[in-house]
Amino acid sequence: MAFDPHRIAAVFGRAASSYDSVVPFFTHFGARLVDVAGLGPGESVLDVGCGRGATLLPAAERVGPAGRVVGVDLAPEMVALLKADIDRRGLAQASVRLGDAGALDVEPGSFDVVICSFVLHLLPDPEATAVGMAAALRPGGRCVAAAPAGSGPDWDFLLRVFGAYADRAGPPEVPFRPDFDLGMTLRGAGLEVTSTAIEATEFHFADEQAWWAWAWTQGMRSFLESLAPADLEAMQRELLAEVAARRTAAGIAMPQRAVFVVAEKPAG
Repeated sequence: MAFDPHRIAAVFGRAASSYDSVVPFFTHFGARLVDVAGLGPGESVLDVGCGRGATLLPAAERVGPAGRVVGVDLAPEMVALLKADIDRRGLAQASVRLGDAGALDVEPGSFDVVICSFVLHLLPDPEATAVGMAAALRPGGRCVAAAPAGSGPDWDFLLRVFGAYADRAGPPEVPFRPDFDLGMTLRGAGLEVTSTAIEATEFHFADEQAWWAWAWTQGMRSFLESLAPADLEAMQRELLAEVAARRTAAGIAMPQRAVFVVAEKPAG
């Protein structure tokens, strides 16, 4: 089915005020992406689908006053909140603007690095977006992207429960691509993949209600919003029972994995 990028952006716009506020999921992996990218002082960086700045803010710190980081996002709420954060931190080298990741309005060949964290798999046409990202790079420049790689077998219940309610849900606003191949997508845009790595970490929730609050702060929100109230209530009970069963005296540990791919634009 066809997905509307503005409707996708609206889902994340509704989550903007609570984004990454329960556990630092995007903040953690965003900082790691900046490490993997090896950003240096003075580099020019484009952050595609920058959200609340999980990658943009550490990238701006890394490139320093002599560098430049430009963020693009289609959710006005995300852009407004990130702009306020940039201004509050006094990061003159950083800027953010409203724009469609699928139709990047930037000068071709004007960036040393393009970064994209947990975005491509959510877009209507990841392949077309990757082509635009490649076009934004100077020859020899690099693209560094991240995508989710699952929570491990102990959390497989998520797919089972969501699958049980799929036929009762309305049309999805956000694509669901559990087998998304990030490396293949970048290769299809003419980039040369130089490294691929999967990293894992654990996030901790005080209880199952904290996990439920987190579920509404990211892409899962799209599915939750598509259910009728009675179905949402029933699914919530099932999910919270599963999550509560994983609670220990230290709380609830949720493993998360991410794949990081570094690719280069041919110099020729």
